[in-house]
Amino acid sequence: MMFDIPKDRSRASAANWYLLVIACLAGALVVIFFLSREAFSSDHADNPSSIAEVKISHLGVSISGYGKFVPKIQRGINALSGGHIVEVFKKPGNLVAKGEVILSLNNPKLLRLLETSELALLEEHAHQQRVKAESVQEIEDQRGEIRLAKVKLALAEAELKAHQQLKDNQVISSLDLHKAQVAWEQEDAMLNMALSRLDTLKKTRKAIEDAAQYRLEKAQKQKELLAAEVAQLDVRASMAGMLTELTDDLEIGRQVEEGKAIGMIANLASYYARINITAADAEYVDVGQVASVQFKGIVVQGEVSRVDPTVNNGSVEIDIRFEGELPSAVRPNIDVTARVDIASHASTLVVERPVGIVRSHRLYSLFVQDESKRYFHPRDVLIGDIADEKMQIIEGLEVGDVVIIDVPKQHINSPQIAMEDVYE
Repeated sequence: MMFDIPKDRSRASAANWYLLVIACLAGALVVIFFLSREAFSSDHADNPSSIAEVKISHLGVSISGYGKFVPKIQRGINALSGGHIVEVFKKPGNLVAKGEVILSLNNPKLLRLLETSELALLEEHAHQQRVKAESVQEIEDQRGEIRLAKVKLALAEAELKAHQQLKDNQVISSLDLHKAQVAWEQEDAMLNMALSRLDTLKKTRKAIEDAAQYRLEKAQKQKELLAAEVAQLDVRASMAGMLTELTDDLEIGRQVEEGKAIGMIANLASYYARINITAADAEYVDVGQVASVQFKGIVVQGEVSRVDPTVNNGSVEIDIRFEGELPSAVRPNIDVTARVDIASHASTLVVERPVGIVRSHRLYSLFVQDESKRYFHPRDVLIGDIADEKMQIIEGLEVGDVVIIDVPKQHINSPQIAMEDVYE
């Protein structure tokens, strides 16, 4: 029996195996290619960030800013007397009652002046008492002289009458009668002089007493002023509220000059919001526009009450006032964000805002889809108001038009863009 010698098939089998593997790989690549194209096309067709359709919709336009709550009523705290700081009793954020001591000062020189003024006041009191006593004495002395003059005049008058009778009886001569007449006239003149001197003395003493009273009042005022300055060494709250500010250099022992502003107190009953917006947005803001302020997740409605006419570092300040009671969480200088409604369109053409459009009421060139739905061509479009990622269409587009939102950089200057090129 003969045996057939087996042929070597290893090379042929290996070749067939390689061909089979290559064919399988090729088929898999074809399937993956078609599936990826379909997925890619589907993704692009549904991708909302690449193209957008023009629709009729409501568009509310607002601008935003940031700022703080500011109390309507604030009062500064000033050191009305100078001195060295002895103790600081309150810090920013503390609630204070009217008249409560915020810090205490010491001024030895002022205290010495107060003591001197008290002694001067006592001296003027004593001087006034002495002047009054002198007036009483001098006036009483003058009245005594008047009484004596009246007595002398009465005696002279009696002698004159007696001499008149004696002359009539021819007992005395005319000369004796004349002497008696002269004596009476002399005493009468002395009485009139004493009366006149009393009137003058009263006026003089009145002037002296008034001068003493003025000096006393001056000393009293001086003492009161110095006492008030000493009392003002305790710097007190001028009203009830919150101590919102206190200068940083208020350390014990430091000198505080008279009149120096050292802090601020705020009344917590009412607030407004002071907001900073860009100068570009300020041209659209006017008094009376509706606004909302947000802080700590709380939204408070209000309206614009003031627009500052000046621009500082590219921003403009506006004030927002509120009606009614504010939340209890409101505190002075809390950071807030604000939105001001500057326009509202109930029914208008609206589309998502393409990349690069930043200014409202401008003419822009947009790529708009043609009737074939395969290509986009540039078209001049007049933009109205812009609200976040939406914008108003004034001219150039109609309802249903589709525009490219983000044009690929390599196609910005192209005359047309194919649909598949939008997603490169």
